[in-house]
Amino acid sequence: MKKLIRILAVAVVLVNTLISKTVWADDTSSLEQRLDNLEQQVAILKRQIENNKQDAADKAVTTPIITANSKDGFSIKSPDGNYSLKIGGYVQTEAREFGANNKEEQDENSEILARRVRLIIQGTVARDFDFYVQPEFGYNDNYSTVTSATPATYAPALQDAWIDWKYFPEATVKAGKFKTPFDLENLQDTRYTPFVELGLASNLSPQRDLGVQVGGSLWNNKITYAGGIFDGAADHENAYGGSGTASGNYDSNNKSGTGRIFVTPFKDTGIELLQGLGVGYAATYGKQKGTDLPSYVTSNGQAPFFSYTTSGVSAAGPQYREEPQAYYYYKSLGVLAEAVESQEQLQYTSGGHVIRTSPDNKAFDLTGTYILTGEDASYNGVTPRHDFDPSTGGWGAFELAGRYGELKIDHSVFDDGFASLNTSASEARAWTTGINWYLNRNVKLAFDYEQPRFRRGAIPSVNGGNRKTENLFTGLAQLSF
Repeated sequence: MKKLIRILAVAVVLVNTLISKTVWADDTSSLEQRLDNLEQQVAILKRQIENNKQDAADKAVTTPIITANSKDGFSIKSPDGNYSLKIGGYVQTEAREFGANNKEEQDENSEILARRVRLIIQGTVARDFDFYVQPEFGYNDNYSTVTSATPATYAPALQDAWIDWKYFPEATVKAGKFKTPFDLENLQDTRYTPFVELGLASNLSPQRDLGVQVGGSLWNNKITYAGGIFDGAADHENAYGGSGTASGNYDSNNKSGTGRIFVTPFKDTGIELLQGLGVGYAATYGKQKGTDLPSYVTSNGQAPFFSYTTSGVSAAGPQYREEPQAYYYYKSLGVLAEAVESQEQLQYTSGGHVIRTSPDNKAFDLTGTYILTGEDASYNGVTPRHDFDPSTGGWGAFELAGRYGELKIDHSVFDDGFASLNTSASEARAWTTGINWYLNRNVKLAFDYEQPRFRRGAIPSVNGGNRKTENLFTGLAQLSF
């Protein structure tokens, strides 16, 4: 009996062992299959991740970067920066209110003007080439006195159109129409000037011209320079301005050379008091022929007070200009100074005789600014610490400005009969005060009062004596982007 029980027990154990092995074998096989499936899924996920990474990289390489901000306007550029396009511009609406004596005796009109309406299109092509195009749709009254060269008051005109090859930062090449590298105040962006219009010294400077120049910066940007060959704009002229110059006004074989150097010796040094000091010198030389001669105007009022009135007066030889210039910025204080001298050979014919003279006209401006709200003053405008938003206590930035300037016409112009004291003044002295309110980087309101005084000169509506003192209030609303 005991043997039978032992045999049955052994049999049960054997059967159980066989069954366990079979079940284990089945479980093992199922587990291996699951592992294989998981490995396949992991491999698929890895491939998907790699593909997604590559797609993201490809997309990053080809997707342009689009931005819109107060500094650059609306821009689009390639990720590598080799290609870009920026679209911006600004509108300046100006109101001029002359005193009663100016309206009645000098026929100076108080008016509201769309003074500057400019679209700016600029960008980069193939990394090393920049372009800049700026048409003007506003009030064009800063051209020469030649009728055929002066566009209608609100006719479109081309202010700037140039290309710049910047492969060598120390010597970039610019070609087209742009501001002549001469007058310090004129070279400042119009949006950043502390007054509504340029000072008296700008009368003796070319505004813009067509030409080719080489310029750049050296010694960690402490020295900037520019020099080039230009068509040769007259004093106070924005050459061509979108309208052709009359035949014979220019001798196209006679160009003008212009050069400028500006040094900021203490920039990036430990001498904080002198870091914002810059001094420079500019000069032009050329030979001009023709009747493209300037008239000189007051600053904010842009009212003509001098012109060459004798019939047949023309440029007939060398023209030379020079301008020592300087600025100084320290914290909220800003100072800009320039003195211009312009000498040009002129002639006319009277009684069969050719009469010549080379008048030496001179002008200077001294401008001072102070930012009441504590922002740093600079040549490149004011950026408010707090934009205008009374709900958060922000009121923008406020700036006080003052300017004094003089322009003197060489007496030989009147003594030799090139102009008449019955219609032109030989000297203008003007002081201007103003306050500027920068609501933010894009919006500016300006309010100026200017009083030019004149010596040795009358106007037809006044029976002798000097031209009446001009009293002018000017307001400006500016939106830029």
